[in-house]
Amino acid sequence: MVLLAIVLVAAGLGLAGAGLFASRAAIASHAQTAMTALESVPAPNAGLAYRLLEPLGEIGARMMRPFSPARRLDLTRRRIVYAGLEAKLTVEQMLAYKAGALGAGALFGLFVHPHRIPGLVAAVVVGVLASFVPDVLLDSKARERQQEIARALPDALDLLSITVEAGLGLEQALVIVTDRLDGPLGDELRRMLREIELGVDRRKALEFLRERTDVRELSGFVVALLQADELGMAVGEVLRVQAAQVRLVRRQHAREQAAKTPVKILFPVILTIFPAMFVVTIGPGAIKIAQTIFHI
Repeated sequence: MVLLAIVLVAAGLGLAGAGLFASRAAIASHAQTAMTALESVPAPNAGLAYRLLEPLGEIGARMMRPFSPARRLDLTRRRIVYAGLEAKLTVEQMLAYKAGALGAGALFGLFVHPHRIPGLVAAVVVGVLASFVPDVLLDSKARERQQEIARALPDALDLLSITVEAGLGLEQALVIVTDRLDGPLGDELRRMLREIELGVDRRKALEFLRERTDVRELSGFVVALLQADELGMAVGEVLRVQAAQVRLVRRQHAREQAAKTPVKILFPVILTIFPAMFVVTIGPGAIKIAQTIFHI
């Protein structure tokens, strides 16, 4: 009973922390600077539920911190940046979400488990596995955003190349391009322009853009721009070459994914289609043979 009470208390704290930080993200407002990442700020008129649950959420985050190495926390921080959630999510909130998932998984494993497996063992195993669910969701969000940036980059480079060759400077061309761009790439380019307006050097702003996105195609574009700026090359020519190269990389990636398709559909075919085929083709014969041999 004592162990059950401990599990229930931990689950309650974790779920309360997750609910707290979900509501906190919903009411957060953010301020952006040139050199630091965006951070969520609680609204001054936060409700009573927020004020009551805040200590519980902090307790849940502190409970998970000893089980999270520094490298893991740094990876989580970078994934938050890659997912574009700096204004809505922090590492502490992720720890609270992990505590909530741990508590929910422990409860599920405690009450829903095979009879041969002890409830406490199932609670520990399911709880530990469930604590990784927030990490998986965050990683999926980051990868999806990076793929959207990679898909939008060729068209943006084409438009940027045409605008630069028309006689505009790089910053003015970026303003025109971002006005016609939606999605993560447009957001990142607009953020870079705001940093330049606030006094950040263009090379630094480009390096910050590369660090925030971690997209191979965009990193190549940034490196090419930095080299062109250093060597005094024509920016329009560099942009045209980069656009062609990015499209080539995208075609190669599409061919690679197409080549992986037969392997990916192999197991679904084996597990779903082949059994039905065997039942239809071999089933009647097997029944006939069994009737003949065993005189059924």
